[in-house]
Amino acid sequence: MRAVVVGAGIGGLVAAQVLKRAGLEVVVLEAHTYPGGLAGSFHHRGFRFEAGATLLTGLAPGAPLALALEAAGVEPPVRPLPEGFPLLQVLLPRGPLVRPVGREAEREAQVDFFGKGVLPFWAWQRDRAERLLALAPRLPWPPEPEEAPLLLRTLPGLLPLLPDLLARASRRAPEDPAFRLFLEAQLRITAQTEDPYALYAALGLDLPHLGAALPPYVGLLAEALAGGLEVRYKARAVRLLHREGRAHGVEVVYGGRRRGEREVVAGEVFVLNVPPEPLLGLPERVPGDGWGAFVVYGVLPFRASPPYYRQNARERPFAFLSLRPEGERTLFSLSLHTPLALWAGLEGEDYRRAKARWQAKALALGEALLPGLREAILLFAATPLTYRRFAGRAWVGGIPQTHPFRFPRVRLLRNAFRVGEGVFPGQGIPAAALSGLRAARLALAYLGLGGVLGNPLAPGPSYPPAP
Repeated sequence: MRAVVVGAGIGGLVAAQVLKRAGLEVVVLEAHTYPGGLAGSFHHRGFRFEAGATLLTGLAPGAPLALALEAAGVEPPVRPLPEGFPLLQVLLPRGPLVRPVGREAEREAQVDFFGKGVLPFWAWQRDRAERLLALAPRLPWPPEPEEAPLLLRTLPGLLPLLPDLLARASRRAPEDPAFRLFLEAQLRITAQTEDPYALYAALGLDLPHLGAALPPYVGLLAEALAGGLEVRYKARAVRLLHREGRAHGVEVVYGGRRRGEREVVAGEVFVLNVPPEPLLGLPERVPGDGWGAFVVYGVLPFRASPPYYRQNARERPFAFLSLRPEGERTLFSLSLHTPLALWAGLEGEDYRRAKARWQAKALALGEALLPGLREAILLFAATPLTYRRFAGRAWVGGIPQTHPFRFPRVRLLRNAFRVGEGVFPGQGIPAAALSGLRAARLALAYLGLGGVLGNPLAPGPSYPPAP
């Protein structure tokens, strides 16, 4: 039996490895020349830059990414940072606040900066994050019919969380305007909205404490996950062939040495790590409140010091700076959220002017985070139209976490499943990895292989034990 995975993003690669371990023949189709998608790394003028994601987290024992890697049989390519490491510096009107690794270390930093009035918020955040993390590996949403028993088994753990499923994060926050600004800036990164539902906010704020790591480049994870798989690069899927509710093949157009050659890759189950609508001849669904990214990339002629992640929350749009020292140089990416409508239809001189304006805005915000950004020996920028060209879509970052009832079903057809940031919960590498694990379990259940690798729909281990 063959599984066909379209897209070598993190979710697709996790699914591929789990299915391969279950004894299936697996073929991964990837339009680019490298794995990872928006969690991959690309080369430009002799340097390696991140295509999208810059932070790797979730590697603590039992945390989401660690669980997915264990199920995939892949060793983590890097170790988590030690407790107290200065991970992220947030620049606020009253000065910089550092978010260190570890809840206790962050608790002390928060009290020093904001005062003891924030302690009840962080106690609530820790409780909700730990409860949710205990459920995350086994929480199917929206549930497929065969997952109903699993959802019922999670209900006792979900019941204490229901009030925060309906409340907004702002209702839990202290009234301190400085703290609320800090919170909005953090949640814009992790939830694609400044006021998500409270339960997701608690989890999004926990990212520094789930086993954050500093790999030489983020694409290292995708390369590790692609190891041992048959990945066909420069293989662009153009159509999903199906009849009577079941997929039976993917039509592929090859590039490179096979440029222009077409082939139908047949299979019994299919995992889609790309927007599925174009493969079905439908227009892509983009959330009306979805965001694009404007990213400035560069190489600095000096070595920067930690924190290697910095955010300017003094003004909007919040600028996020990621640094990667290499010898006596530093590679950086400086990103801003940008409205998709602003770039729609732009071309020629209008496009160049808009790009120049946003680059100047980004560098002005970035200079406050690291003086000397304009000294870059290499500087270039990507817009939503750049992402559309290279990633196939202008919308990036996942569905804004305004509520959990806006996500599509994972199953497209009886034997075709979607993964990645378009499915619940859809934010960050750990979420994408869990989506791949869930899709693989559903595919195995469809094939009647529930006895392989244990029961594929059984709940996995908890992280950490729920209070």
